[in-house]
Amino acid sequence: MPRPMSVEVVNAYGRQSVRIAIDDAAVLLDAEDVDAVIQHLSYLRAAMRPEVPKDPPRDQQYVLEMDPCWHSEKHLLYDGAVLLLRHSGLGWAGFALPPHSLQQLCGALTHHLAALRDEHCMPN
Repeated sequence: MPRPMSVEVVNAYGRQSVRIAIDDAAVLLDAEDVDAVIQHLSYLRAAMRPEVPKDPPRDQQYVLEMDPCWHSEKHLLYDGAVLLLRHSGLGWAGFALPPHSLQQLCGALTHHLAALRDEHCMPN
């Protein structure tokens, strides 16, 4: 039988924390603790089945990060590039892109940029 669980933001001792309660037990997590839990859960989820779908489900709504911070660099031991994207709730996520994926991404983004230029009469 599943236990009742609640997760809420509280202002404990003058600073924001997340309170997670299961039955009669509860824990307060500060921002660093929440980051650690998210990271640990992401590792656990990556090993679970069914896996995260390869294509985004069309019937799911997504929280969008508007104009996210990003960083790209050539990885010393990897043929391709590493792309890091920052989500304000999930943190930084890194993606190692091989050359063929870089080419596809470049083509897709170039296509989107060209469409924007056509729609808004933007200069090249």
